[in-house]
Amino acid sequence: MSAGPAPAEPVLRGTIYDRKFNELAVSYKLYSVFANPVEVTNRRKVAQDLAPLLDLKAEKLEARLKSTQYSLVLATDLDERQAEQIDALQLQGISCKATEARFYPGHTAASHVLGFMGDGVGLAGVEGKYDTVLQGVFREGNIPDIDFQGHDHLGDKGADLILTLDIGLQKLLENRFRDFLAARGVEKGMGMLIEPGSGRILSLMNQPSFNPNYFWKANETNRVNRVYNHILDKELIRPILARAAAIEREGIEGPGLLPPTVAAMDYGFTDQQLERFEQQIELHGSVFGNWESGPVIGEKEEQQPVVTGVQVGVTLASLVNGGWRITPYVVDSLYDHATATRYNRRGEATVKSHVLDPALGVKIRRELFANWVSDKDNGVVFTADRLQIQPEKELSRYSMQELFVALTPARHPRYLLLIAVEQDHLLPNLPTSKEEIPRLESLGKELLATLAMREEPDMIAEKPSAKSPENLRQFFISKRLNFRAIPEKDDQPVALMPQMRGMSLRKGLQQIEKYKLKVRINGSGRIVAQYPLAGQPLTGIDQCIVTLESK
Repeated sequence: MSAGPAPAEPVLRGTIYDRKFNELAVSYKLYSVFANPVEVTNRRKVAQDLAPLLDLKAEKLEARLKSTQYSLVLATDLDERQAEQIDALQLQGISCKATEARFYPGHTAASHVLGFMGDGVGLAGVEGKYDTVLQGVFREGNIPDIDFQGHDHLGDKGADLILTLDIGLQKLLENRFRDFLAARGVEKGMGMLIEPGSGRILSLMNQPSFNPNYFWKANETNRVNRVYNHILDKELIRPILARAAAIEREGIEGPGLLPPTVAAMDYGFTDQQLERFEQQIELHGSVFGNWESGPVIGEKEEQQPVVTGVQVGVTLASLVNGGWRITPYVVDSLYDHATATRYNRRGEATVKSHVLDPALGVKIRRELFANWVSDKDNGVVFTADRLQIQPEKELSRYSMQELFVALTPARHPRYLLLIAVEQDHLLPNLPTSKEEIPRLESLGKELLATLAMREEPDMIAEKPSAKSPENLRQFFISKRLNFRAIPEKDDQPVALMPQMRGMSLRKGLQQIEKYKLKVRINGSGRIVAQYPLAGQPLTGIDQCIVTLESK
């Protein structure tokens, strides 16, 4: 008997959208064609009927159907239309089996926010944090940031997540940043674009990056979310902190600050006094809990005081939004297909606290960046660099960090752009003339001008439309481009990849030893993901990639 798409198939994993309902992560059904040769009575006719649908030669199919195996994989990665056509043939001994495949249309765009999946389970980023929600049938407690208006049991027919990201801005910033780093011969960098008044993250950049469609090919360094986990030297923003502290010290009726060229160093503040101001504005406060789990790099007591990129961004935002420290977020709302309703974020879900007196907060916003205002760019531009020297036994490790901060519009900022670059060597192979060296400030000003001219998006629909046919087309093109047709021996059974997820590395390697596969290992701990996936035919595959986590 043939078995085409079943009428009561499980609901596909929910789609992840940007703020304008552009698909960021979407699931499709893929079908494999199986044969039980013993049940096939007329091999030639079956082969001739299937050949045009599978784009294979009838002679080859007929030869394979002479196998004595109980189950034989004839083809994989077919779409729903092909599966329906095969099912309509009602061929004895031929069946179709559906599997779910995840696709990220933007490829590397926003990969550190989206995360990735393995064996049908979200392992990182939004995919990991909200795995239960995207899987379907969940309760309010699984995503407490969303107001479900009294509903407690949702997701029966699937649920989609809508993020605060703007994929247009994301791609623009990522592409320009990647080109800049390549021109500089530097690999490490980070950036974020947020709304200081709301905490919405519109874009998040991390370099080096990775493609979640092939997450197993990325090493651990590429998968680190640098904005949240990499450390920046606090001294990079010392001029801003000292000026903000000085404005607060003089109070609302103060006479005004002296120019930096006349004022005492750090406006007369000692290191201890500045540290107290940093504690007041919660520079080192937590910014985690919404979708990112927190830093993986510990800070030792003897090290120079450092902060992460997101902590710097949150602190600077609090100095221009009236003194509110707002934890940034990326999950905006959820659309539930069963109730056909879009459920928005709770107002109290955004963690915010006043770190400055409200009246003083307004004064600081007006006066803080007076020295860095660029009327030409309708924004605020601040740059800094810092050389770090860390002794390592007999040698020293050098690291140059550069920071660019921009706010626009200048008088009442709606966007805050932060970019940081790290160079691990003192003397790179630079171009011959200084004019040819790309400058971070030039890149930042170019992006600032783009943001200053940007208009607010039009009214956004309340629910997603049908899945994008263009993304579906891209998905199948990518599948076919990555397919390698390798001749196989028809008289040998088709080996299937064993299940390794959840095992120790030693036990997992024992499972695949007989298949003579090359093994690539990412991480340490227990196996949390594998490629090929369990049950996938090993025809033409000579490499296995396993991802381990210590959690």
